[in-house]
Amino acid sequence: MPGITISHYRIAEKLGEGGMGAVFKALDTRLNRFVALKILSPEVGEDVERRRRFQQEAQAASALNHRNIVTIYDIGEVDGSLFIAMELVAGRTMAELIPAHGMAPSEALEYAVQIADACARAHAAGIVHRDLKPGNLMVTLEGVVKVLDFGLAKLIGADASADTMTASMGPRTVRGSVLGTPAYMSPEQAAGEAVDARSDVFSFGAVLYEMVSGRRAFQGDSQVATLAAVLTREPEPPPESASPELARIILRCLRKERARRFQTMADLKAALEDLREESGSGRPAARAPSRPRWAWAAVPSILLLASAIAWLILRPPPVAETLQATALTTLPGVELAPSLSPEGTYVVFTWTGPKQDNQDLYVQMIGQGEPLRLTTDPRDDYNPVWSPDGRWIAFLRSPPASPAGLHSRELLLKPPLGGPEKKLADIRSRGFYPFVLTVAWSPDSDALIVTDSPGEGQPDALFVVALETGEKRRLTSSQPPTLADTSPAASPDGRSLVFLRRTSWGSGELHLLALGKGLTAAGEPRRLTTVEQRADFPAWMPDSREIVFAARGGLWRLSVRGEQPPTRIPYVGEDSLTPAISRSQPGKPARLVYVRSLNDWNFWRIETPAPGAPSSSAPVLAIASTKAEYHPKFSPDGHRVAFASDRSGEAEIWVSDPDGSNAFQLTSMGALDTNCPQWSPDGQLIAFSSIGESEWDIYVVPVTGGKPRRLTSHPAIDLCPTFSRDGEWIYFSSQRTGEPRIWKMPAAGGEAFQVSPNQGVRSLESPDGRDLYYLKGSMESPMWRLPTSGGDPVEVLDRVLWFNFWVLEKGAYYIDRVEGETRLQYLDFASGKPTTVARNLGEVGWAGLTASPDGRTILFTRVDASTDDLMLVEDFR
Repeated sequence: MPGITISHYRIAEKLGEGGMGAVFKALDTRLNRFVALKILSPEVGEDVERRRRFQQEAQAASALNHRNIVTIYDIGEVDGSLFIAMELVAGRTMAELIPAHGMAPSEALEYAVQIADACARAHAAGIVHRDLKPGNLMVTLEGVVKVLDFGLAKLIGADASADTMTASMGPRTVRGSVLGTPAYMSPEQAAGEAVDARSDVFSFGAVLYEMVSGRRAFQGDSQVATLAAVLTREPEPPPESASPELARIILRCLRKERARRFQTMADLKAALEDLREESGSGRPAARAPSRPRWAWAAVPSILLLASAIAWLILRPPPVAETLQATALTTLPGVELAPSLSPEGTYVVFTWTGPKQDNQDLYVQMIGQGEPLRLTTDPRDDYNPVWSPDGRWIAFLRSPPASPAGLHSRELLLKPPLGGPEKKLADIRSRGFYPFVLTVAWSPDSDALIVTDSPGEGQPDALFVVALETGEKRRLTSSQPPTLADTSPAASPDGRSLVFLRRTSWGSGELHLLALGKGLTAAGEPRRLTTVEQRADFPAWMPDSREIVFAARGGLWRLSVRGEQPPTRIPYVGEDSLTPAISRSQPGKPARLVYVRSLNDWNFWRIETPAPGAPSSSAPVLAIASTKAEYHPKFSPDGHRVAFASDRSGEAEIWVSDPDGSNAFQLTSMGALDTNCPQWSPDGQLIAFSSIGESEWDIYVVPVTGGKPRRLTSHPAIDLCPTFSRDGEWIYFSSQRTGEPRIWKMPAAGGEAFQVSPNQGVRSLESPDGRDLYYLKGSMESPMWRLPTSGGDPVEVLDRVLWFNFWVLEKGAYYIDRVEGETRLQYLDFASGKPTTVARNLGEVGWAGLTASPDGRTILFTRVDASTDDLMLVEDFR
């Protein structure tokens, strides 16, 4: 009823009603703006599954930030009724706009590109809509399409069986249950099978069919008859008003076999954009030019010759075929680091194997056959690179143990089709950040370029390793705050080298270095990209004039001459990594292979009867979204959790209840990354790290909100603050001396002092304030104890997995990994003995754990969904 207030929303009028509830126009009395308020009907609210789906709609949509997706402002519950507050869109639904005989194709294309763009963004975030239909598409007065209702969204890659939990949403979807609108369902959805992004492609095709024809592609006298049509019948051809190319696009979307549809919405969007541009120019859409007929034999020869010449001169240029990315591998587990043979016939990559138990090298012929396992060592092999002459595959292997503070690796060679391995050299890099190191070949295949440590206190540099002798020669030099020169790629003509000058764990800048004879530096490196782009993994085009690299938004192309800014490759998707390009002859099409990587991190909860006591139950999902959640920290009273998340589209600090409810975004830094929140002892402030255009700095912000205050401005990496127990000091890790050490400064800001004499990257003071505990590195690192009153540090644990530890009064929780199993352990300070609290934690993220003040509730970060498949682009040019 108008005038009623729900939470702080005063209802103005009713806008509509559906199967799950009603939508009202309401005034947000706090921000003085109108919103659309969707309220779950009472009878639906009593249904646990439909109540879950209502909450799921808000979670899925709130994780997206896109012009063509409705913005979710808030979710709440009042007197048992759930509601979602969202952007109020002034306009009409697509169902209301479609005329009886369909839209003009040009108008339909304008809308279709926007819808495809929105879906491509959602798919890149791991979200399938599963209910695309004209009624869920709003068109504003300005002609902007807004996609509504993500109530049926489901994480890509999650099995829809009764035995598998959806990674981001928690509750289960039973195989055989049909959710959606029958006329727009894909055949697999209509059959109750698992769906992926290609299901949305089918639904999109059904919507576009109706937009251009005015009628549904599939319909029957009942829902059952409509479902039968979706499963068994082919739609009638689109009307003649649709060009042949548009008709082909629609019918390709509506193919029953999902493998024959467009494989990604990004590919579909690119095809629609090309067609829109061609239609706008007045040129025919991909029609073959007319050919002479036999009747022309009666025409005088001079006219025939003139006509032929005119046809050759005036005929429209052929329309270039739209490039597409298709799945090259869909193996279970993780496939990474592809490298193509020189002619592009084979690809070598790493795979965790059929049993997901070891990372080895595999070789596969493009387009046929099964992958051939190339290495069988129980240690992990990674980053293989095929030599330009085709004789060798170079790769890295982790040795059984690494020296303290350094990651040691073996550089090996392997014949492409099997044979004995050849160890070339040992290489080392500083171990306090989990760098992804890559290897590059010289164009003549006589040497390799690797990242190695030049010595204590110096940034890692690029070295040339001779193939015959294994001797190393330094190629690049830099000074702090640079951490490392890595990701090298030598141009095919041998004149240039592109590499990443890394200034922090998550960012750096690509540089171009001119090469002289014998892989020597001919001058100083020139910067190609900015730190904001987060560029990495460069690969050269065959002509040595352009590079392709991974960055924010997917894969990009850039002329190394600096003629134009980078341009994004539109059809590969936003979650694309490690491009590899075959070395075809200049001017001829090549092959592009890259990794499509989708990951979802969530917080899981472990309950124990007492601090350090073994848990009697398995971990349960606690805080989740379809994006990454990391660095959880309980508040001093245990009633709230601060954490970092990119669920809003950017990495920011969030605060919620321990079960994830009442979540709100605390910061809006808009930075490259924001993480490591930590509560002050009185619960009034949160300190955190953030990186903008330059380096990481330490900030504090009131828990009630406001503008964060920067505490550090040193040209170094200042990370992961924690408060002393009296609230007077803030500890943090800093690279001010070249190597990371633990430092501290007054909590109000001021001069900083070095605390740890040795390397330290993450610290936490004991509850009594007597000791400071810190990790010496990342991955699997020792933990040290340093008296705050002065003294020498003592090693208390030899191995902690990533940054997963938390200090209590009488002991410390930590996570380790033994024979592939991740475990929650508790170290008793009095006895010095560890106790296993919980086993089989799954794939644990690097982003830390936390415990409630009473030590009985533990939150840790787990990787719940990971899709890493190889994608292929033919005729890449």
